[in-house]
Amino acid sequence: MHVILIGLVSLVILAFSARWNWWRPLKKGIPILMYHKVGDPPEGSKLKKLWVSSEKFRRHLAYLKKNGYTPITFRDIYQHWDMGADLPEKPVLITFDDGYKNNFETAYPILKEFGTRATIFTVVQTVGGDNEWHNSNSETRVPMVSWEELKILKNEGWEIGSHTMTHPRLLALDVNEAGVELEMSRRVIEEHLASAPPTFAYPYGNGEDSPIMRDAVKKAGYRIAVGIHSSVWPLDRWVQSPYNLPRLFIRGDENNLDFHLQLTRGRSRF
Repeated sequence: MHVILIGLVSLVILAFSARWNWWRPLKKGIPILMYHKVGDPPEGSKLKKLWVSSEKFRRHLAYLKKNGYTPITFRDIYQHWDMGADLPEKPVLITFDDGYKNNFETAYPILKEFGTRATIFTVVQTVGGDNEWHNSNSETRVPMVSWEELKILKNEGWEIGSHTMTHPRLLALDVNEAGVELEMSRRVIEEHLASAPPTFAYPYGNGEDSPIMRDAVKKAGYRIAVGIHSSVWPLDRWVQSPYNLPRLFIRGDENNLDFHLQLTRGRSRF
């Protein structure tokens, strides 16, 4: 009986350790959190993991505050690089991919409650429309943020970054076509918001591992590009590799332990 009990306990521990990576060493660096949609997913959604409820999002911000994290934007990084401006002891970057209207209507008021800011990476051609790159036969399309809403966010200290014009897989394009996506999205944002974004996010993370694509991002005028590989941003890569920075994908189907492990270990699961 004793042997059976030990075996059962061992199996539970193994299962727990396989699901939650508590055993990974602590990671030092800046966590870059990657959100998509904040709110409740539409009925029948097959992408529910991209939706973080407003209650869970508020818990995330409360965790950051309780544990001494200070949300910043990439502009703070540039000021640190260019002018030696100090960064907080435990900085964290909150980012939203695609530019959904719920980022403005739901996430923004919650962030404002906590007195903090974020970075939103917009798919420029869909601003004021819907997420047209999704197949409406399999996933309900949802509204995207408008230019007026982006202006409000910018005036509130948010950073507006580029996520291309149309959300393509960049490696499926030739270099010239990819260059148009990169350069035109930057130029259109400048036309509407009076400043060209220095920060870029790869759609699907596609291209972040390609030296050719990273060079195209640099050539288009960006100073930093973020992908989807899971880890924190190690300090020794601040200058050496600013065009494929890792981020922590914050999923709607994960719990508080996942969030803690993401921030401290760079990932919560295999």
